[in-house]
Amino acid sequence: MKKIVYLLGLLIIFFSCDLETELTSSYSEDVAWRNEENLELYVKGFYGILRDNAEIYNNELSDGLSDILKYSVTNLNPTTYQNKVLLMENTISPLSSVLSNWGENYGRIKAQNEFLFDVEHKAKHMDENFIEVRKAEVRFLRAYAYYKIIRNHGGVILRLENTGVDGGLDTEKDANRARLTEEESWNFVISELEEIAPILSNNKWSDKEYGRITGGAVYALLSRCALYAKQFDKVITAGKEVEKMGYELEDNYANVFSNPKSKEIILPVLFKYPEFVHYFDRYFGPTGDFADRGGWACPTEELVQNYQIKENETYVDFDWSNPSHRANPYENREPRFYASILYNGANWRGRKIETFVGGKDGFTVYDFNTDFPGCVTGYFMRKYLQETNNTVDYGSDSYWIEFRFAEVLLNMAEAYAQKDEVPTGYQYLNKIRNRAKVPPYPEGSNLEIFMKNLEKERMLELAFEGHRYWDIRRWRRAEDVIHGKRAHGVKITKDNNNLIYEVIPIEQKDRYFPEKYYYIPVPQSEIDRNNLCKQTPPW
Repeated sequence: MKKIVYLLGLLIIFFSCDLETELTSSYSEDVAWRNEENLELYVKGFYGILRDNAEIYNNELSDGLSDILKYSVTNLNPTTYQNKVLLMENTISPLSSVLSNWGENYGRIKAQNEFLFDVEHKAKHMDENFIEVRKAEVRFLRAYAYYKIIRNHGGVILRLENTGVDGGLDTEKDANRARLTEEESWNFVISELEEIAPILSNNKWSDKEYGRITGGAVYALLSRCALYAKQFDKVITAGKEVEKMGYELEDNYANVFSNPKSKEIILPVLFKYPEFVHYFDRYFGPTGDFADRGGWACPTEELVQNYQIKENETYVDFDWSNPSHRANPYENREPRFYASILYNGANWRGRKIETFVGGKDGFTVYDFNTDFPGCVTGYFMRKYLQETNNTVDYGSDSYWIEFRFAEVLLNMAEAYAQKDEVPTGYQYLNKIRNRAKVPPYPEGSNLEIFMKNLEKERMLELAFEGHRYWDIRRWRRAEDVIHGKRAHGVKITKDNNNLIYEVIPIEQKDRYFPEKYYYIPVPQSEIDRNNLCKQTPPW
């Protein structure tokens, strides 16, 4: 069947390419394979998977399913399902699309497979190195799609360029395929990344192509996938390759989120105002900036209490029962706090944030049935917001970070510890602590204590970057962290000139995370049309 290739004009802007070809919004596949310029656009269209998985773009912050971020709204639109998952039983099911990324990713995989099938005989007139790199890019993005499916659903149905695409294959017969095991699925993704890593490591992009897949991105994804697969040697091997490439931790944590070309960023997702934007500022900024928006999701006290406070020239754990801490709870906290959190009294857009009751951003009681956003925890997110953005109704262009060096170091720390090399694990973990300007952990503890420390550092370092929910799932900690618990916030009231702080639960019922939620079920539609596809137990 003749295919039509659709160009994503915004991706042309995204990559800032000055292309001389005169093309319309769509064109036949003959045109797509005519020359390298046209094929370049074809390949760039596949990068949409990174944009669509940038949580500041899709407004579906996965941390809102965890203990560190609370959505204040429930039913505004299909992206605000987080409270339903946490507070209503059986929101996730084989008949529900909630947290299922099965269909959308297999749609992408089909298109990627078609490219990889066609490129072998339709691009013979093009430069071999050019084609090798473009194939590696598409294989990376296909591996990324499979990673997302495995992370959510477990074992995948492996579909490659020689299955289920045009070319005389028996696609009807091929429709019935069994799932791989989860281990086999991870092995496929890891092997794919290992194969393409040298190709993209040897390739050099020009400055105007910043944001394209590099060898660093391949090894960063490999590091992440190997961690999920518990293949700790490969986590370390991939991490060492990243280290060789010259990435470094920023001296100032906040700089990571203000400079898209930071030496710490391995793979950003870039936006450009006004052509290619998202609406993170509009939906997640402080409610005091607008009368009817902002505050869709607010950091919880479960997160904020873990940012340390300076006492006698060193940082110590924050404690509300300590009178000196309680007197000025938001002064002298560690630098990551100020880069990540907007709190009562914080400087913002030429004013002070007022989350006290009756303040401009005032505390709002959470109500599951109310869809008016509000400050339900006493905090707002700071990370990813653009303070100088005066065009929030028309979009924002802050960038998303898919991979950065700090995550790779944290992955390596965990892998070394799991290999019974806890002291080496602490060496990597303390690189993160040192950059945060907080005291390093002593290196003499056992694995159990190390993992508690690691969990805390990943929570703080990677807050709102899409890791917390998936971390507590892969550690099988979600039942302990979520089930039967309630999120907390800080209600601040004014008594004359004094502020009274009260840590309170912000939900009227306990949260829900049964054991079966560790896997999202395969959609029933896949089970119905694929005779060999079996549902994940106990679904």
